[in-house]
Amino acid sequence: MSVTVEDRTLTFPVRIADATAVAGCWVVRAADVRPVLRDAEFEVAAVAGRTVAVLALLRYRVSDLGAYDELGLAVPVRHLGRLGAHLLQLPVTGPFTTAAGRQLWGLPKWLADADLSLGPRGATSEWRADGHVVLEAALRTSPTVLPVSVPARLTALAARDGDVLRSPVRGRARGLRVGFGAAARLVGHGPHPLTDDLRALRLPRRPLLTVGIEHLSFDMDPAQVVR
Repeated sequence: MSVTVEDRTLTFPVRIADATAVAGCWVVRAADVRPVLRDAEFEVAAVAGRTVAVLALLRYRVSDLGAYDELGLAVPVRHLGRLGAHLLQLPVTGPFTTAAGRQLWGLPKWLADADLSLGPRGATSEWRADGHVVLEAALRTSPTVLPVSVPARLTALAARDGDVLRSPVRGRARGLRVGFGAAARLVGHGPHPLTDDLRALRLPRRPLLTVGIEHLSFDMDPAQVVR
């Protein structure tokens, strides 16, 4: 199956061949997540009134969508009983991946400028919109690499024009580094939708854990439209 995005042809599954990432996971109140969900049909996936929020910093080195950097802010939700990851914010540094993400999967990608540095101890970054700094984000993790390769599967859930789009993702992560209670620094310069969402989630000072991935690869299938 092929599709055309901005005069370029893509064939499914869309392939991310090599990326690196550092992510933090925070325990937050489900009541703080509900107001920032993009669709009233989504339910927060929670236990005892608590859920998680994930902020990931990624560099895509080889992919069908080009080379670019990305920040993802996501929460787990349920729709019609199915669990998925709902992206609240997804700034990227490439115009083509912005168009493709919106057109093919309904992802809330928006074009930003970024200075992103990823290393064995974590990541530091600065994100700008319209020439203004909106967020400084830094995550630290363990420098110890785990000698394992981990399969990863999830479904991205997005809302668009009254529909819900389910997008299956199949991947593998190698070169994992996991830190518990590691330091994190998030400094917002708002008002801006990204910093507004982060503020609404009331993230604790320290994440529950951080994860570094030296080599991440995954395939994205076509979105399934649920009306």
